[in-house]
Amino acid sequence: MSLYRTWRPRTFADLVGQDAVVKTLTTALETGRLAHAYLFSGPRGSGKTSAAKILARCIECVNGPTAMPDNTCPNCVAILDGTALDVLEIDAASNRGIDEIRALRDAVKFAPSVMRKKVYIIDEAHMLTKEGATAFLKTLEEPPEWAVFVLATTAPEALPPTILSRCQRYAFRRIAIPTMIARMREIANAEGIVIDDAALGTIAYRADGGLRDALTMLEQVAAFANGPVDATVVDAAFGQTGREFARALRDAALDGDAAQALRIVDEASDAGTDMTGLIRSTIAEFRHLLVARVNPELLARDLAEDDAQSARERAAATPQARLVRALRLLADALAAARGSGNARLEVESAVLRFVLQGEDPSLDALAARISALESGDAAAPRPAPAPVAPPRAKPVAKAPEPEPVPAPPPPQPAPPQKQQPAVAPTELSLQKLRTLWQNIRTRAESEKTSLRAGLSRATVASLEGDVLTLRVPDPMASEVLKKDAATVKKAIADVTGRALDLRVAVGAGGPPPETGAGNDDGEEQDDLMRYALEKLS
Repeated sequence: MSLYRTWRPRTFADLVGQDAVVKTLTTALETGRLAHAYLFSGPRGSGKTSAAKILARCIECVNGPTAMPDNTCPNCVAILDGTALDVLEIDAASNRGIDEIRALRDAVKFAPSVMRKKVYIIDEAHMLTKEGATAFLKTLEEPPEWAVFVLATTAPEALPPTILSRCQRYAFRRIAIPTMIARMREIANAEGIVIDDAALGTIAYRADGGLRDALTMLEQVAAFANGPVDATVVDAAFGQTGREFARALRDAALDGDAAQALRIVDEASDAGTDMTGLIRSTIAEFRHLLVARVNPELLARDLAEDDAQSARERAAATPQARLVRALRLLADALAAARGSGNARLEVESAVLRFVLQGEDPSLDALAARISALESGDAAAPRPAPAPVAPPRAKPVAKAPEPEPVPAPPPPQPAPPQKQQPAVAPTELSLQKLRTLWQNIRTRAESEKTSLRAGLSRATVASLEGDVLTLRVPDPMASEVLKKDAATVKKAIADVTGRALDLRVAVGAGGPPPETGAGNDDGEEQDDLMRYALEKLS
């Protein structure tokens, strides 16, 4: 018999990781406040069906109703063996139609033959057809006094609200990683399986909160190894996951090692790792670091203690702004991967943009560098020393000197320049548009999420009159933006207050942002760069 069946919980005390559910059901049994319908919902392998069977034994036990069934009386033994006539387990996936529900409705009318009540456990309840659910409503609302229904499902949102409103709902949670490791250690010791903690942690991460999946893998890897089991044996039995590559990729990115980052992506690709899955795993690793900075206690459910401690140490040495920027770049890469079909290129581009942010001309990269400088991050990339000269070109002390006074007479062509100030208050420069581009993106993506992949790869190329040109690297992104150009133009008008026509050009990269001499926005950018250089010096 499989491990998950051998070690199926027999009492509520054995049900791990569901303390809130256990406490509520136990109190209801002790006080005699039993309901006629329950809905157990949650991820697979979290104990829904096991809890339903325990509840049935609590109700039918000779010593019951009780919160502690003895599991030795004739009623409990019959339920454990599956031979109880008054406790019926129904698979809604194969008994989902109106005819099966009619048969159930007719059977409910008859009193229990031997036991105290009739208990119906309906597994995968979300598989009921619309007609079947409708036929079940009246019985569920006003059943006979001897009937109790327990519905178990992984998708409660698929059930009609009319059924949900007639049940007491219990939400089963994903089982925490430390809890799963402790339970597997207990079972491995009882079964004589020699396995180290690292291997148990690897299995727990693969199970993704489902203890049944974890016990199935534990049994399989024990048969595979036929001896001591470690993390290497687990990887050999099930193949390498993207989690190890994601952690290595995270560390390489934070260390600023672009070559190592590309090497890790190449090794992951050679190992057959799904690149989209690698992006998701890398996002999860950066999220763990961000959580470790904001609220380290939340890591206790998602990580083993050693991994949580490692995440806290790494997070302490990493500015929060860098983590947020990494998450943004990887989220854009994940969205772009769905549209482009080349997930490897997207993850490589995202990681390189993060590592080489000192060469990224975008304003968000500049803001990330300044934030890193203010927090004293030693790993912050330093910009090139070429533009060091501009800081001296704007000294404040020269303002009161008499020399600037004769300067006004030479610009005699002033009359033609005075024709432009009438437009100045509403003037929209290219630099200002680039400054507002992130706000435009956010507004457009909130209207249509399908634009996220295209806009994440677009750069503001030029502004000529009322025509804005965006540059994208490939025709696919161009088609995405052209298809929803109206949404982008509306976002531009909402943010800038000016209606612009939109053109999309296909080409590699985009021009660097203008410094805009003689332009207020350009001076603002220069001031920002000067501030960054002063922080660097």
